[in-house]
Amino acid sequence: MPPALTLAPPGDAVPAAGAGPGALLSGPRAAQAAVAIQLSLDELVSAASYVVVATAVEQQSRWEELGGSRRIVTYTRLSIDRTVAGQPDGDVWIRTLGGVVGDIGQHVDGDAQLSVGAQAMLFVSRASSALVVSGMAQGHYPIVDGAETRRAAGAPRIAARRLSASPSSGTILARPGPAISAREQLVGATLDAAIDAVSRAWKAKHAQK
Repeated sequence: MPPALTLAPPGDAVPAAGAGPGALLSGPRAAQAAVAIQLSLDELVSAASYVVVATAVEQQSRWEELGGSRRIVTYTRLSIDRTVAGQPDGDVWIRTLGGVVGDIGQHVDGDAQLSVGAQAMLFVSRASSALVVSGMAQGHYPIVDGAETRRAAGAPRIAARRLSASPSSGTILARPGPAISAREQLVGATLDAAIDAVSRAWKAKHAQK
């Protein structure tokens, strides 16, 4: 588990004045939606320290001081199934905004929502003392079983593994200009095709440095 930042007292359930998306909750309540511009694959690759296919195996939520406000954050430990680009170092704990501590919960629409036991492709960046998902939900692509296909006559049907969109992406606006977004390239793509696209974008971007 990464070292904590400044922790807020567990009994203090009063949100800071002017709290934005994901204000503290004591029961079910609709979260405010985040709004973001679609990122291109090149932008995600540029922001990421590495890209992995990984399975979430453990989660812990706690209070931290972020940006001058007390927030609940969740740390998720990843078991890396495949390194797509870059090189992770040591255990990988990803910090996301929101979670539940005691009877207080916080939900931040627009950040990645990682579930224990679920596999995903993740673009990972370093932010201060923590690792985060690049582009929040735009850097998180859960992997699901797609439609079954038959490779050859008489061969068994194979369920292709495909990328899906992060379940809590908020409002994502169409990007301006001719470049297509990473979501358009990756959502619905087979895992192999997505890995190939990310690898090519990574090599092209780092060849420019």
